[in-house]
Amino acid sequence: MRIAIDFDDTIVRTSDKVKEYLNKYNIKELNNFDEKYEFYKKHIDDITKNLDFFDDVVDVLNKLNVNNELYLITARSNYYSNNLKDLTTKFIKDNKLPFKEVYFECFEVGKAIKCEELKIDLFIDDYYVNCLEVSKKGIDTLLFKNEYDNLKTVNSWQDILKYVEG
Repeated sequence: MRIAIDFDDTIVRTSDKVKEYLNKYNIKELNNFDEKYEFYKKHIDDITKNLDFFDDVVDVLNKLNVNNELYLITARSNYYSNNLKDLTTKFIKDNKLPFKEVYFECFEVGKAIKCEELKIDLFIDDYYVNCLEVSKKGIDTLLFKNEYDNLKTVNSWQDILKYVEG
């Protein structure tokens, strides 16, 4: 089976780390695009270097890798930082995540197109729009830690392993 997986808030707890940084710098919220851009431009490299995994993710990825091909498909780009793709790649290598390939700059429809190109059998993402777009291509999807009508949802990496092992 060919499995494509999102990175942020699916493999790693990006939103939690962003909140941690907001609190660290006493920022209650990012009120507009300019504030968001300046915050991410200043902190995204550090945030990426310090990301935490969801429970069991590394173990489950290694188990899934035995009989499946794993692909990382992410919207991450160098928009906020010229180093972000390199830092993300380094994070993946340093943690020995078993991805056959990593694809950056795949946004909503782009993830669906990339899944179709790669002949993906199962797509896992935390964002329902991505799952909807991919499911329109006839590809099985799992929505991670989220709820949306007519999408299969999972709440842990152990749930993902159970689903794949069927």
